[in-house]
Amino acid sequence: MTYPKFTLKLTFETPKKARIIYESVYPEHVASQVRSKCKMDLFENSIIISCISDELSILKASIYSYIRWIKVAESIYKLTEDE
Repeated sequence: MTYPKFTLKLTFETPKKARIIYESVYPEHVASQVRSKCKMDLFENSIIISCISDELSILKASIYSYIRWIKVAESIYKLTEDE
């Protein structure tokens, strides 16, 4: 049996920005491992997120959660970028 899965690769302008976004999202990532299993890695200026679940609806919710967390982290980064 094959399970629904996705891999998302996000590339940022600098390794510093990628690390800050990664560290901001990581606590949410760890807490979300209940109904889907996801792996999140940081490589230079990229974050790679891979998830698998036994239900498509749970996988879809995971994708939306990661996108929302990353958007919030990027917004906060932009607000504090000049400080």
